[in-house]
Amino acid sequence: MSSALRFLAYVLFGFLLAATPTTAAAQGGFGSFISPGPLARPHAELDSVTKCTECHAPGQGPTPSRCMVCHESIEVQVRQSSGFHGRENRGEECGSCHPDHRGRSHQLIVIPDDFSHLKETGFPLQGAHAELSCRRCHKTPGTYADESPECVSCHRSDEPHGLDATSRELLEACDSCHDAKDWDALPLPIGVFDHNDRSQADYALLGAHSDVDCAECHIDMVFVPIAAELCTDCHINPHRAPFREKPCEDCHATTETFFVDDFNHSLTGYPHEGQHRGVECTKCHTSGNKTEPMSRRCESCHADPHRGQFRPKDCDECHSVEIAEFKMRDFDHDTTEFPLVGQHGEVTCEECHGDGQSAVYVGLDFADCDSCHEDPHDGRHEPTDCARCHIEDGFEVQFFDHDTTSFPHTGSHVGLECEKCHEPGQWNGIPHASCNDCHYPKNPHRDSIENDSCEDCHVTEAFTDISFDHLGSTGFDLDPSHSDEACTDCHQGVEHFEGLDTSCMACHHQDRPWGHYDGECGDCHQAADWYPGGLGGRDHAITGFPLRGSHSVLPCDSCHPEGRPRGQASPSCVSCHAADDPHRNLLGMACADCHGEMSWLRTTFRHHQTGWPLRGAHRLAACIDCHALSYVGTPTDCFRCHEAEAPPQIPAHQSPDFQNCDRCHRVYQWSPAIFPH
Repeated sequence: MSSALRFLAYVLFGFLLAATPTTAAAQGGFGSFISPGPLARPHAELDSVTKCTECHAPGQGPTPSRCMVCHESIEVQVRQSSGFHGRENRGEECGSCHPDHRGRSHQLIVIPDDFSHLKETGFPLQGAHAELSCRRCHKTPGTYADESPECVSCHRSDEPHGLDATSRELLEACDSCHDAKDWDALPLPIGVFDHNDRSQADYALLGAHSDVDCAECHIDMVFVPIAAELCTDCHINPHRAPFREKPCEDCHATTETFFVDDFNHSLTGYPHEGQHRGVECTKCHTSGNKTEPMSRRCESCHADPHRGQFRPKDCDECHSVEIAEFKMRDFDHDTTEFPLVGQHGEVTCEECHGDGQSAVYVGLDFADCDSCHEDPHDGRHEPTDCARCHIEDGFEVQFFDHDTTSFPHTGSHVGLECEKCHEPGQWNGIPHASCNDCHYPKNPHRDSIENDSCEDCHVTEAFTDISFDHLGSTGFDLDPSHSDEACTDCHQGVEHFEGLDTSCMACHHQDRPWGHYDGECGDCHQAADWYPGGLGGRDHAITGFPLRGSHSVLPCDSCHPEGRPRGQASPSCVSCHAADDPHRNLLGMACADCHGEMSWLRTTFRHHQTGWPLRGAHRLAACIDCHALSYVGTPTDCFRCHEAEAPPQIPAHQSPDFQNCDRCHRVYQWSPAIFPH
């Protein structure tokens, strides 16, 4: 080939590469031109132009022989004509079932919806097997055809029956008792397993044993070997030493029940009566020896809660086994030195005598009320004669005429609990000359008003009700908005009740929005409805921000949201239009340099003002195409933006003049290039 033709071919090849889109696939290199697509994830490591021949024969597609270099188990099936791949010549063309080059997420092994496990493998999926996922049996990734159909191939680790400890043929065949539909084989039909057949089991189940669940003897479902020569192999001997040498069958029968029924305890000389009937043997025979002689005294089983206070009396002199929980018979307290009168008759024994080991029944002091009751008067009424004010039918003082004292109760004082004024034990001599004796902590006026003049405005019927004419006395009308305020909201200190400044700013100075223009609040706002405030018929220009252009037709709440002080609105453009800024704050906040209030989209900006006019294809480019990061300092050299688009195979791009794009290209027509050979 001549040098001219070689050069022409070289330039043509470079031109084709230059025209290739700069997508992710195109940037994958030369291999992306010859590969149909990325390999699936299991073959991802072979996704290289240098490894094509590991699957493809030269000039051909993928061949089974090359596939089976890696998939050795499939090669064995094909060679032996066994398994799924060895039947019906399935191993002749791998790609027909497992096509590749379809992307990383493509599944190479796809089981069709009409796949028949019985027809294809000879193993039907029935019962619980039909609900399992493939991976429960086919645990090796990418392998499906190497599994054995034998139960033990999957369930050997689950085998609980002690298979290694017996040679019985029945345990070797799982399907003798189990099937895929119901693995729980219990109870077994006699036709499958007969526990009374000596050829199948060494221990026949008779009597009460015939109703015992298998799991009670065969712990964890281990069936062999199980010791069953003696009762104590399974049952704990409750009698310990006295009966250790005697066979259990001497007293107990296995035909009906293991327990000894209808034992006549009267034969022991201690008949069971009342609450003792039906008591379990071990409640009294705690040692387990039911034949050991037991004491017949109550203290041998029951703790004495009275700590010997009634000795030498026996328990049955007061208590009876015929009464539940051995409660005491009806006791007439009137036979004692302290008859129970009034509310004392409703008190439980424990409230006076105590409970349990601390109870005191003999020698209990009851000479005076304060023997049991605390004196709320702290001894002010010595001697303690409670009966002067209290009666046993009701210990509380229910009817006391306070008018008999020097402070009769009127208005809200009527019905007050005594403790509201009288501290515990302080019933006499409390001060009551003026309201402040009790109410001084809550007196909002404190010493600014005469202490004895509360009645001038207040009454005892309702202390919060006052008859004070605020407008007539002060000249400041509380209606409408101030009428619901508490006095202390404005009169915060005692010095503020007289001569308080009535201007709005005196109280609401802190509520004035930042940047609010000067002026009296009442010029724009009304106390009845503070928001929204008008401008009192004045022009918006008094705020320092005249409304022009598009701003003049906007409703107030577009810039002044409801409930927000209008004086907080900022006059800067970005305070309202930050979210609309297409420049993402890259040009700063001087919006008015290019935009006007009459029409936001018609700007005064021209690109030639930057010293770099837009010509040719640049006039159609969006701003962000060049100004992706910023607007200031954007380079103007062609190669700074188009370097990635220049095919390196072209000789001119390999010369020192590579960065001088305009030697060959023009902004009005980039291709074809004018090459100054």
